[in-house]
Order: sequence, then C-alpha cells, then structure tokens
Amino acid sequence: MTDFKKADRDPSGLSPWRRSLRQFRSSCLKGMTVVRQKSQPAIRNLFRHYKTPLIATGAAVLAVVGVFIGAHQYVQAHTNSYYKVILNGQPIGEISDRQLVEQAIEAKSAALAAAKTDIAYKLDEAKVTYEDVSAFKKAPDDEATLNALYANLKSHPVGVKLVINGKDVAIVKNKETANAILKRVQERFVPAQAASKSTVTALSYDASKQTQTAKSTRVVKSVEFEEEVTTVPVDIDLTQLDDPEVVYKKLATGNPAKRTYTVQEGDCVGCIAQKMKVPTAVIYANNTWIENDQIKPGDVLDITQKNPILNVKSEEEVTEIETIDPPVEIRKSDDIKLGQSKTIREGKNGKRQVTYRLIKRNGASIEEEQVSSKVLEPAVSTIILKGTKVIPSEGSGDFIWPVKSHRITSYMGKRWGSYHRGIDMVGNKSIMAADNGTVEFAGKKGTYGNAVIINHNNGFKTLYGHMSSIKVKKGQVVSQGDIIGIMGSTGHSTGTHLHFEVELNGSLRNPTSYL
Repeated sequence: MTDFKKADRDPSGLSPWRRSLRQFRSSCLKGMTVVRQKSQPAIRNLFRHYKTPLIATGAAVLAVVGVFIGAHQYVQAHTNSYYKVILNGQPIGEISDRQLVEQAIEAKSAALAAAKTDIAYKLDEAKVTYEDVSAFKKAPDDEATLNALYANLKSHPVGVKLVINGKDVAIVKNKETANAILKRVQERFVPAQAASKSTVTALSYDASKQTQTAKSTRVVKSVEFEEEVTTVPVDIDLTQLDDPEVVYKKLATGNPAKRTYTVQEGDCVGCIAQKMKVPTAVIYANNTWIENDQIKPGDVLDITQKNPILNVKSEEEVTEIETIDPPVEIRKSDDIKLGQSKTIREGKNGKRQVTYRLIKRNGASIEEEQVSSKVLEPAVSTIILKGTKVIPSEGSGDFIWPVKSHRITSYMGKRWGSYHRGIDMVGNKSIMAADNGTVEFAGKKGTYGNAVIINHNNGFKTLYGHMSSIKVKKGQVVSQGDIIGIMGSTGHSTGTHLHFEVELNGSLRNPTSYL
C-alpha cells in the first residue's frame, strides 16, 4: 500500500496527475507575468493620448446608471401590493388587508345571531382564498369588495329538533317554542299556579271557636318527564317546520285512533270495561254524560285510550283538615228487646290536620304516603245501649257476615259520580241470611239483578243483590246462616260479587256498623 504521508514529503512520490497539475499552474503564472509586463506600457500610452474622451464616456455611463436607479426607485415607491379575494371559487374583488374580509364575515355572522327573529339564521360555510397582486399607482376598492362579499354571503334557517328517548319527534322554529310546548304538556296535569308554590300554607284550628283559619293546601314539589327529552339545533328548510298545536296533541295523547262502543241489552259500565279491556275510569272520563251508571241500548260510548308520548310524573304534598268520625261504644241491656237499641249519648266529630305525599303519573295518583297527622280536636264517642231480650220469632239484631272468607271490594258512599247504597264483597259463593227473618222479596229487581230482601221483624231489613241463583221463596222463614242464594253478576254489575244493604226503620244504614 502506498505511504501517502511519505509521498507528501517526497516530491518523487507524487502521482503523475498531481505533477502535471503543478506544472500547469506554474506555466500559467509565468504567462500572466509576461502579459502584464507587455500590456502595461500600452495602457499607459492609451491613457496619455485619450484621457479626455475616456473621462467623458465614464461620466455618461454614470449618468445613465443614475437615471435607471432613480426610475426604479420611483416605480417601487408608487407600486401597491394587495389581494384578490376569491369566494367559493369566484373572484369578487380586491382588498388591501385580509383582516377586513375576516372581520366582515364575523360581523355578518354576529348580526345574524343577534337578530330578533322567530327563526334563527346562520351563514353558509364559505371558502375564501386570496391571490397576491401588485400594480403601479393602483389601489384596491375595499368598500366595493366588502359590499360584494356581503351580497354573496348566503345564510340558511336553523330550527330546533325535539328528541324523546333518542327518537326525533318534531321540528319547531326555535327553543322557546319547544319549551312552551313541553311546559303546556306538564301543565295539562299540573297547573302552573300549583307548580309555582314552594311552601305549604300553615293550617291552624281553634277548637274553642270550631273555625278553620286556612284551607287545605296542595303544593307541587317536583314535576318531570319520565322520558329523556332533549332539544337540538338543526339546519332546516322552512317546509320542515311542524305546527306547535299538532306537536302538543301528539306528545300529550299520542294521537290515538278513536274507539267507540254501542251499548247492548244487559250491558253495564263495568261489563263493557271488562269486555273491551278498558279501565272504567277511561269510560267515565270520556263520557261525562253518564249519571248514576245509567246507560241504555243504543248509547255510543267513547272508549278511546290516550297513549301519550310524554308522561308527566309529579310529587305533591297535600295538607288538609279531616273529620274524625266519632267511635261507637256498644253497651248491652237486658231491658231492651233483642235487635233494638237506644242511643244514650250522641257522638261528636273531631278534627285533625293531615299531610300526604302523593306521587302522580299524568295526574293520577300511583303512590300515597301519610307524612304527618295532628289531632286538632278529639272525637267524642257515641254510646248505644243494645238490647239482649230475645223474642224467638224475630231477628237477634246481631248480624253475621253473609259471605264466609269475605273481602270488601267497595264501600258505601259516593262512587263514580253516584251514591253506592251498600257494600260489595267477594268470598265463598254461598250467600247466607245475616239474621233470622222472613223473606219479603225473592226475584229479579232492576239493577240489582237476582235479589232477596229479608225482613227481620225488628225494624231491620237486609238486601242481597246480583245473585246468580236464588235458593228461597217469598214468605219463607229463614234462620241466621241459612243459604239463600249463590253469588253472581246479574243486573248492573261489574263482576261476580254480593251487594249487601241494611235498612233500619226505613232508613239506609252503613252495613259495616252492624257486622
């Protein structure tokens, strides 16, 4: 291998090309020296003979160069740089500063957002590009360009979409309209004035004056929809907007198809409800003309059931003053005929303040809880002497339940807009005489269907209605506990049960007071 370090020290070790290069450089230097030596006398001779013309020529060249430089500087000083504005691929003018365009777009967008209109508008998406431009003594017309920009910026309407449980339900013009519809649905079941209250009005009762100083109070603690409700801004065509009234009815009722039923011979409200699988409350609510459960063949009932898209759940607190019924104290007496009684002290109603917590769904109570109760005035009991002197041919006056394993399904009092004259019960199907007596009536009796009336010959009479079959005859003497018929659903009945009434000396009495 060649020793390059040694070659650098020893000229004899140079490669042939390196020696050739050195020889070339040496000859060039020698040539330049010769040329310089020979040309210098000629230059001195030329300058000595042509000094004046050379100076004049140089001055002229300098003047031309100066004029050129000055002209260039003048053009540069009067040349303007600006931008060509291109909107969505179309040139609309020239502008001195890009920020003027951006500010103009922002200003128009802000103006649309601040406009007091029923329907909001926003700018269409605009693509703005620029091209650099420069010209001598020319300035862009910013105002004309901005006017053209305004004229070419397009906008579109924005509505509000109502979404329930993730499903699009309607599109309205703005959020205010959507909120008004939702509020109206809530107020259908919870009046605005009730919902606005925040505290319960205090109730006080002066027992000595027997006056109530405040009325019962109902306070709505909360109102909410069971469903998830959201409103979402959405770009629209004005033809997509829904009528607010149509939207309200759709949310509140579900727009169900109307159903009707024509009353047939032997029908009753309960029978129709059971047959058509409709709650009796719906029949009464849709047909307010029904009085005392009286319907006749040919009557057309509206049995349409609403199926709202939105269900309103509310919590209410109700505080009211209730009457406490006087308890009855029974004392036996051998001096009074069995079955007869004598009141020796009339009772007196008491008063109490009770607060309930109610949970409602679409205005109907689904849960009720008593929160507190305070006695304002205790009730005074009624004392009755009840005879024990037995006369074999008459009733004892001590009634037994006419049905074994009984369960009361409806009490005496107001019911469904009318007055219920007795109590309804279910249990063992065999119906028994409540006490000794004579069968005064046995057969069909109007809305009672198959019925039996027993005269207990001590001022009491009992009635047994809706029986499927009767096991006794008029005039027959029965003993307490005898089977007089089988439970049924004849007459004006909502299902198989016994309707039981008690009369004392011609006046209707509450059966639960004697059983």
